[in-house]
Amino acid sequence: MSRASSGATGRGRIVVGVDIGGTKTAVVAVALPNADVMFREVIATQAARGAARLRAELVTVLARLRTELGLPERPPVGLSVPELVALDGVVTTDVVVPGLAGDRADWDELGVVRVESDVRAAACAEAHVGAGRGFPSLAYMSIGTGISSTFVLNGVAWPGAHGAAILLGSGSLGSRQGTDSRPYILEELASGNAIVAAYQSLGGTAGSAREVLDHYSSDPRATQVVDQAGYAAGHGVAILVNLLDPHAVIVGGGLGCVDGPYWRCLQASARAHIWADEARDVPLLRSGLGPDAAAIGAALAAARARRRGAGDRFHGRRERRHGRPEVG
Repeated sequence: MSRASSGATGRGRIVVGVDIGGTKTAVVAVALPNADVMFREVIATQAARGAARLRAELVTVLARLRTELGLPERPPVGLSVPELVALDGVVTTDVVVPGLAGDRADWDELGVVRVESDVRAAACAEAHVGAGRGFPSLAYMSIGTGISSTFVLNGVAWPGAHGAAILLGSGSLGSRQGTDSRPYILEELASGNAIVAAYQSLGGTAGSAREVLDHYSSDPRATQVVDQAGYAAGHGVAILVNLLDPHAVIVGGGLGCVDGPYWRCLQASARAHIWADEARDVPLLRSGLGPDAAAIGAALAAARARRRGAGDRFHGRRERRHGRPEVG
């Protein structure tokens, strides 16, 4: 459903963010400079049907957005995706949504001026208008269907040399203990999908991590699975702190935003695995923007791209500002 915000008067310039997820795609319009959400609509991604079908549906949603907000011109649109995005703004993988990779020109009809990885978009939004305001640096971990991470310094997300500095949850962190020699992959231990799979392997019935969490107090199998997943997630947070020594850690994503036993286990495990005494008290915060973080971040990235001019369309060119690369 679409929903216009009620409480914002005298709104500023409107920019739009589209956040494509594996299950849902969110469209928000925000009013600058405070990123007040003026419009929000969530549709099913239906990833198996591919990017082309999703684009067609988004054309309709964006037309409805313009009508509801009374916009005479098409606003700039930022796009966040659950894939790797190179430094030039090209999507280089289509693991989640077939057809996303390398199709940047196909998004022109939607008014897209910037493409960014969803975790970097969300982290930048938190740094500028969310829970990360006031911190010189922050580590951000997104925990939902999968797990990804990034590092933000002075409001700028570090993309790495190839745009791939988001993969804490995907690569092997070593082998598991005992006779189980499978790789220790954080996403397979601590994500929403991992929780559901582990619960089902013990004979439980659940279609989502939320359902498993709901059984936490009544089903020992759910208790075991959630505690183990939270413990593993906290270990991942500690790895970020041990590597980066940030001023704060923000955890977002559909699972990371939820208070309760998973969050408590994550916090306890993180504190236990952080090596430096001085860093062990680092603020561990849940997302301040919740499920809108990546879409708001995409909208803010579109605003920055528009300020730099149409020549930056899709390319995400890193202009130098105060001696550091600007990253959307």
